[in-house]
Amino acid sequence: MTHNVTVNADGTTAIQVDFADEGVNLQGQTSVKGDESAALAYLPTFEADLRRNNAELFPLPEAPEIGEEIE
Repeated sequence: MTHNVTVNADGTTAIQVDFADEGVNLQGQTSVKGDESAALAYLPTFEADLRRNNAELFPLPEAPEIGEEIE
């Protein structure tokens, strides 16, 4: 995931995220009240929400078959 943070003149900060680097066609944008540090503090929550709300775009890795040795 890549992100971009833009501080606005109105006291808010915009967050844009893009999951293209993971091969997922999903982008998201939101705004938070505060400066860049407030936006960066919220970024993990925003990312988790996008992943959870769009779980079908993020397939889970295949589980090893029973009897296979886990390294």
